[in-house]
Amino acid sequence: MVAIIRCTKSETAHLEWQEGLFPASGRHEWTWTATRPREFWTKGSHITLIATPDRYGLLRVTRLGHTKRLRQVADLEQKLEISHVTLLSDPVALKEVIALLTTRHHRHLVEEGQQTEATGKALLAALVELRPEADQVIGRLRTALDGYTVRSKAGEALATQRDAVLGIGRMAGMSIPQLARWDPPAEELYDDRPPPAYLDLLSQTETNPAGEGRDPQHDIAIEDHHIGRDAEVFLSWIGELTGHVAWRHFRQDGQSLLIANVNRTAVEGNSGADLLYYHQSRRSLILVQYKKLERVGGYYYPDSDRKLADELKRMKDVDAFAARLRRPTDDHRLSPDPSWIKLCPPEGLIPQSNVMVPGMYFSRQHFQRLRDDPRLRDGRGGALRFGYSNVPSYLDNTMFTRLVETGLIGTAGVSTELVRQQITRSVREGRLLTGGLLAGKEQPQSARNSARRRRR
Repeated sequence: MVAIIRCTKSETAHLEWQEGLFPASGRHEWTWTATRPREFWTKGSHITLIATPDRYGLLRVTRLGHTKRLRQVADLEQKLEISHVTLLSDPVALKEVIALLTTRHHRHLVEEGQQTEATGKALLAALVELRPEADQVIGRLRTALDGYTVRSKAGEALATQRDAVLGIGRMAGMSIPQLARWDPPAEELYDDRPPPAYLDLLSQTETNPAGEGRDPQHDIAIEDHHIGRDAEVFLSWIGELTGHVAWRHFRQDGQSLLIANVNRTAVEGNSGADLLYYHQSRRSLILVQYKKLERVGGYYYPDSDRKLADELKRMKDVDAFAARLRRPTDDHRLSPDPSWIKLCPPEGLIPQSNVMVPGMYFSRQHFQRLRDDPRLRDGRGGALRFGYSNVPSYLDNTMFTRLVETGLIGTAGVSTELVRQQITRSVREGRLLTGGLLAGKEQPQSARNSARRRRR
């Protein structure tokens, strides 16, 4: 859908103020809220022509953005949120755009508000006719609104990286909206090349310096060079093996989170995807191996996975190594083993949101126990298969990441040597690796919960 919003002088000043705070490079990390008559804003989200008055009062289309309804603020009033606001390099008078509409489209035109589908398409076509450069802006906005369509295994690999990055942010208990804001690849992805690193596609957002009216404990830093020694060691392990590493550094509530993407192997030769997360103060390691459900049917057939036997042996060895390091004085864990499996469907669309790919998480031992469960032998000829319809129990994204965040699953007392071994093994085996390292003093859970509520 397409809409028009006409700004007042005060709203225009507010937009200019926001744009002064957030430079035009990269994706804007701000939203604008406005109230309008509810009669003309009754549905969904819209690519929006934002018209602002010039010094003579002439309305010009100066920006494009997304508009969505929030809540009804009165019987006749609707609150709107306008996001992804993008300046046009050469504004155009709104009346010039409207003048290009046919009589039929002009008859259905709403001066301000959402348009009919046909009139909306005609408005965008008219804008592009007058300002061809607007076509690229509209394309980016459509991608942000609808998501990036996955058409190859390389696209699926990018979706997996995105899911792992979002998962690590949740495991760390951090609120990082930037992790969901990314610019789709500029070129088509090919399976015979390494996929782009998801972190390289994130918008470059800088933090405010301390002392400028914002608590530095709640700053988020991207590609911050003032990282700690542990993070530098973590990066050096990966860098020695790969050369280029895409990484980002975040700080929140006195803790520091480093996330890195490694993908040096072409997708067609890739042996899988791993998520590695190490909580430095707990000395706790989590390893998640991704497995895909079939696109049609939604099942995973372990007996048809030729790599599974070797992967399970690797997991069992890691779990055994971690078990030998346990001490009676270690923190309690519901599951003290590091190795987990996530079964998830292949993404058809990568959204511009913080929604993770739905999936089923299993500890290595739980997964192997289920392989002997007769309830899962319900495929053709009694074939063993894992799917939502027959698996009796699993952890979902929320349960799994929350248990990691609260320290109820994962190892205790594991040194960084095991972390280094697993990074080395993942990279040398040509796996798609997303690694995370959380460092800094840990607050009690009650304090973390309070901080989470303040950020809502």
